Amino acid sequence: MRNEIQKIYIAYASESGNTEVLAKQLANEDWLAAYSPTLATLNEFNLNQPKENDLLLVLTSSFGDGEPPANGDEFVNNLENLTALPCYYAVFGLGDVTYDKFCGFSKQVDELLLKKQAKPFIERVDADLNYAEIFKQWLPLLQQTLAQVVDLPKTHTLSVKVYNEKTVYQAEVLEVKHLAASDPAVYHLRLSLADSGIFYQAGDLIYVQVEQPDNELANYVDWFNNLEAKNLLAKKELRLLSKNVLRDLNKILDHAELKNLLKISNKKALEAYLYGRDLFDVLTDFDAEKKVTLENLVEILPNLTARAYSISSCGKTHPDYVDLCVRHVHYQLNGRSYQGTVSDQLAKVKVGQKLSVFVKSNPTFHLPKELNAPVVMIGSGAGIAPHIGFLEYFANQDKPSTSYLFFGERHQAKDFLYQEQLENYQQNGVLTQLFTAFSRDQAVKFYVQDAIKAQGELIWQLIEQGAYFYLCGSKSMSKAVDEALIEIADQIGHQPYVDDFNNIIATLIAEGRLFRDVY
Repeated sequence: MRNEIQKIYIAYASESGNTEVLAKQLANEDWLAAYSPTLATLNEFNLNQPKENDLLLVLTSSFGDGEPPANGDEFVNNLENLTALPCYYAVFGLGDVTYDKFCGFSKQVDELLLKKQAKPFIERVDADLNYAEIFKQWLPLLQQTLAQVVDLPKTHTLSVKVYNEKTVYQAEVLEVKHLAASDPAVYHLRLSLADSGIFYQAGDLIYVQVEQPDNELANYVDWFNNLEAKNLLAKKELRLLSKNVLRDLNKILDHAELKNLLKISNKKALEAYLYGRDLFDVLTDFDAEKKVTLENLVEILPNLTARAYSISSCGKTHPDYVDLCVRHVHYQLNGRSYQGTVSDQLAKVKVGQKLSVFVKSNPTFHLPKELNAPVVMIGSGAGIAPHIGFLEYFANQDKPSTSYLFFGERHQAKDFLYQEQLENYQQNGVLTQLFTAFSRDQAVKFYVQDAIKAQGELIWQLIEQGAYFYLCGSKSMSKAVDEALIEIADQIGHQPYVDDFNNIIATLIAEGRLFRDVY
């Protein structure tokens, strides 16, 4: 149990300004006024001020590999020189889970405050790039803890747990839906995030980790006549071949044709050869004498990487699960069958199974904090995924944003992904207007870039209104959309293309109004 808090001190350290914004927001909360809160950087904060029944709130980011911001780098030394600090405290840390020492500095501050006899008021928060959403949930927790006499420290589930390729979360499959009747099929999967500590927002990415399938590994067992190939290559990359891997292989093979393909001047020829092929093709085509050993492959090949998928849900409205949209990659080439390493396994997954996953923030594809202009979403095929997450976010706003969706697929009758959901969003005013391009429903193919050009007048009006453009799909589609926008700017906006630095695409990027998630 505790005594009533008498005064609150807010101390922050900020490298890019994000933590400073949070600290100032905290200091201005009406319900803190009774505690006469003060605000200072960690370096400027006087550690002799807090008394036994005061509360010190520390907000700090960590940058690099757990390093303190410049306006907080003296705090630890000042605290270490103090005999004791008998006040209450709480730490809200910001970090990036991609670093080994995630929230390293805020963890160091927490440990040192405890060592100096400060009393934890609320468990430390470790927030990642989705810190803003976590902070919104931390504020009422702080208010509640101040208002009630409770056992301390107050516990919570706000901290982000660090998941990556080394530490994955086992997500249960909650739902599987077949979205497209055409082949290759498209599936909607829902995965549980219950008790994971994972926070995400619309636009983020989920990574799915698998091992190589048995039927793929069987090729190498037969090739090397060695059962150990199955174990040794299960976690190796067999499909995505880099130029470095091919060079290392040709050091052993010394094959004239492969050496020729690896020349800088033959870049397009190499791309053409690799398109649709994998490592087993390289061995078949260039290693008739079987010079490359199994041990060579284990040494040369990189580890199999988790595959990223755009999230098609909004963590703010549905924090306990995450949705993804998957196209099943499979095809025939030169008499051999190929399957996508991860998509093939996801296409066959059943409800109740568990998948190894982790989530990464994708800040370059997030919606603006203040939506004061229209949003134009452009996607083809499974590239519609993040836009479904955006629309889910819009649907839960008091005042939905003006939004437009351009969606392209093959056949309306077979491939209209999320049709019912999109039509409901239109009827409810969440989606202002939907434009579709079903390429094979007419004699002349009609793609999403054609739909954009057909709405050239509207597109230019939206550009002049400061609209944000979000594009998800293939690189070739992205390039075609760029060309469509350039044509609209020239013919309707009278802003001709000058060069790579003087055109509508460069302008939108420079103004932070064009975002791409392409593959």
